[in-house]
Amino acid sequence: MSKRIVINPLTRISGFMEIDVTIDQNQVVDAKTKGNLFRGFEQMLVGRSPFDAVYFTQRICGICSAAHSMASSHALEDALNIEPMEQGNYLRDIIHCCEFLQNHIRHFYQYTVSDFVKIEQNSLFQADHDDFRLPKNMNDRISQHYFDSLKFSRLAHQMLAVLGGKAPHNHGVFIGGITTQATAEKVVHIDSILVRIARFIDEKMIPDVYDIARFYEDYFRMGGGYGNLLTYGAFNHYKELGTLYVDPLVSTMGSVETFDESKIQEKIDYAYFKSITNSNQPNEEVTEPDMDKEKAYSWVKAPRYKGLPFEVGPLARLILSGAYNNGISAMDRTIARVLEAKKITEIMKILLQQLIPGVNVQKKYELPASASGRGLLDTTRGALGHWLKIRDKKISFYQIITPSTWDFSTRDDQGYRGTAEEALIGTPIQNPDKPAEIGRILRSFDPCMSCATHVYSPGKQVKTIKVF
Repeated sequence: MSKRIVINPLTRISGFMEIDVTIDQNQVVDAKTKGNLFRGFEQMLVGRSPFDAVYFTQRICGICSAAHSMASSHALEDALNIEPMEQGNYLRDIIHCCEFLQNHIRHFYQYTVSDFVKIEQNSLFQADHDDFRLPKNMNDRISQHYFDSLKFSRLAHQMLAVLGGKAPHNHGVFIGGITTQATAEKVVHIDSILVRIARFIDEKMIPDVYDIARFYEDYFRMGGGYGNLLTYGAFNHYKELGTLYVDPLVSTMGSVETFDESKIQEKIDYAYFKSITNSNQPNEEVTEPDMDKEKAYSWVKAPRYKGLPFEVGPLARLILSGAYNNGISAMDRTIARVLEAKKITEIMKILLQQLIPGVNVQKKYELPASASGRGLLDTTRGALGHWLKIRDKKISFYQIITPSTWDFSTRDDQGYRGTAEEALIGTPIQNPDKPAEIGRILRSFDPCMSCATHVYSPGKQVKTIKVF
């Protein structure tokens, strides 16, 4: 007998993602990930100064706001034909590193650990399942690290604010690099904090994730999905340093090739949008909302590369860079995010060593009457793209495809489910009334649905799990 399970909200970062699964004989046979909020940031930007985009798009998200300022700055540089000084690239990427660290620490401890570790210090941490396997001493140790991690996530934001002015929604990242200059005092300050964060990652975070993995080995066999991996590249193309992490690459059926941005299309077959065609390249058309669309079930569109869904994020980056080869699963994603945090500290140390205090990377920029540009880079959750067009020195078109759009897309006209939807298929559910497996698999992707706004409706429960 089949059952339907609906969990809303699923994420611990925002409240408008719903998962709707069908199970038969205690196994997932169908799944739909639903983004339940229309925000329309692209439409809000039309008619504004192109320079506004760097700061305006940061308001998409409070967790990964610097990522949007990075992508927007890259898009504007492309449109204005500006090549930043190498010092500008270093400074901007250091801010980006800070955001990686605060996100990965926060996601692992605040959004993942409580799926596997019983947090007993406060009634607020009541679990919605009872599948806790760690020995008490180990459970209590990692539970304490849950609270300790808050300080280190804050410290990462403190580093970001040294160069960015504040966090979140920094005022530092801009065309050409950042709006301020590095000083010896700022570099020493950031480096001293980085040492503390790196020590926490090495001594606490990495041992914790491997301890969890030892007692939940079955999650190495869950959540695999299609196995297609994609990255726009991260911390690469430096003139003197080369590639510090990973170049733009894709992997399909284990075959790796160079990423080609012309192969991206965005489909809307099952999303609440309408356009002349159901498939467009990102720089072609901003689709119109249509909540009455037949068959649609989500505000999340369906980006495809060569017609296929792809996974993006830390696991994709580590595998494509050759730094990880264990496999693709829910547990591999969780481990990869922790290992990537260590990788980022190493990259950040290299970039700090390259800084020359007192170099001004800014100048006055003139807007063209018309132009177009795109900014593609990998950020905390994966591949992020901004596309823009300028007409009469104003934004006439803006398009954004976030990492969670790649991972949590709707299905398409060819029958392909979204990446996260496919990752659930075949998952054994031990207790349909407390389906811990569903949350663990989907949260391994670090979902941030456009990206981190909490929606509360008076009179409604904060969280519901319905079994039909």
